[in-house]
Amino acid sequence: MTAVEAENLTILYEGKPALSDVTFRLDEGKTLLLLGPNGAGKTTLLKTIACFHREYRGKLLVFGRDPCDARHLIGYVPQSSSLNERVPLTALEVVAMGGLYRRGFVHFKISEEILRKAEEVLTFVGLGHVKDRLFRELSGGQKQRVLLARALMSDPKLLLLDEPLSALDPSARAEVTNVLSKIKSEKNVTMIITTHDINPLLEIGDLVMLINKRLIAFGRPEEVLTDGVIKSVYGPLAKVIPVGGKLYCITGDFHLHRDRGGGL
Repeated sequence: MTAVEAENLTILYEGKPALSDVTFRLDEGKTLLLLGPNGAGKTTLLKTIACFHREYRGKLLVFGRDPCDARHLIGYVPQSSSLNERVPLTALEVVAMGGLYRRGFVHFKISEEILRKAEEVLTFVGLGHVKDRLFRELSGGQKQRVLLARALMSDPKLLLLDEPLSALDPSARAEVTNVLSKIKSEKNVTMIITTHDINPLLEIGDLVMLINKRLIAFGRPEEVLTDGVIKSVYGPLAKVIPVGGKLYCITGDFHLHRDRGGGL
């Protein structure tokens, strides 16, 4: 089944195009890595798919439906959390929010059913042992995994992640990447992930899309991550360098790699 389908999609802000003429199809269970420089339209595309932004022209379907009719099938993890950390919420309570939102209400008494599921999801992301710790006391990588767990509470079929590895140290990036790999392999959730650093994510990426106010390239990593395509997005100083059987893309912004033979 097709999870997301866009045809001649142009997203507008105040009547002006923010992202133009995008056409792609993402099948259920696949992971799409979405790349582009700052201001390219990555977050704009995610928010439109999630029905947070409605000003667009062209065709956009999520599991064959209008995005707003498919909101119950979508989990969204923004680049920065809107949680007020002055409120003393535990990791378990933050995750439980995902179950409350799904049911259309929020109150201070959380049912045992939701708490049990929240603990199960926290354990799934490797954080069952911190359930009673305050969210604000967690490390950056732990906070990101808690937010992933919160998104999983609604059992989404499509997970949209905006820069989930940003501002994390290498160890925390590895922890979050491992969780994303586990979600892909064990839950078969379709994912769209925006990133400035594709290197840690290539093992789970089935498709890559490069955008810069318009669609530059879409396809398998070995088709998209070429010297010519990368230069067209990041400028003439960007280049692809073969090292040890892999290709590294240097943009001055981040590093990408793939096997020279096309393997991931």
